[in-house]
Amino acid sequence: MLGSFTYFNTMAWQSVFVAFTLLLAVVAPSGGAIMLTPERIATALRRHAVENSPWKAENIEVRILSFQPVSLQLAPASLRVLQPANGVSPGQHNFLLAAENAGKEQARLWVKADVRVFEKVVVSSQPMAFNEIVTNKDVRLERRDISGLHARPFYRVEDVVGQQVSRSIGVNETLTQRNVDRPMIMRRGSTVVLVYETRAVRVETPGTAEENGRAGELIQVKNPTSGRLLRGRVLDGRFVRVDR
Repeated sequence: MLGSFTYFNTMAWQSVFVAFTLLLAVVAPSGGAIMLTPERIATALRRHAVENSPWKAENIEVRILSFQPVSLQLAPASLRVLQPANGVSPGQHNFLLAAENAGKEQARLWVKADVRVFEKVVVSSQPMAFNEIVTNKDVRLERRDISGLHARPFYRVEDVVGQQVSRSIGVNETLTQRNVDRPMIMRRGSTVVLVYETRAVRVETPGTAEENGRAGELIQVKNPTSGRLLRGRVLDGRFVRVDR
């Protein structure tokens, strides 16, 4: 099936693959046993992943690592995944499958497989330094394996442009929420306007930022008149809303 690939890691499994491909999932003329092919198993696992995940079929690849050979008397009409029953995450998993024919279960087998997900994500076109602001020329979209990422990637260039680099980024690196963040617009020690607001009244008074902050973040500020330290939410590079 388009987009699905099956691999084997060792020479031993390559030999098994050759043997199994000679025994296709049809009844042998001599009435002998039927063996399941790795391709048939990978197709069933990929279908299960599509049905139990938000990913598109063309973005899922299944790599068979090993499986328990079973001997069948009838060619199975279907292979049903029993475990895990719901939800499939990227990575290596042990799957329990049932070979069924005419609604009856013939056999069960364990399969170890690697599920990978490929998506178009934002990657860097050139190196970017810490605190640099991302521009259009710095990034592009590219199809990548996102299975091993430890943070959510960005899927649209417009979601990254204008953001600030939170650590140095090399060329061809996938941009995630760990290496790109909203720009720091409030600097510690800078003069700000403290906004006290209710439904009936709005009061503004000078203050001082005691912490760096991004838009929407809570930071500590100081009212120089009273000397009180307060918590406020950064509205922009100048205003901080403070609750009394």
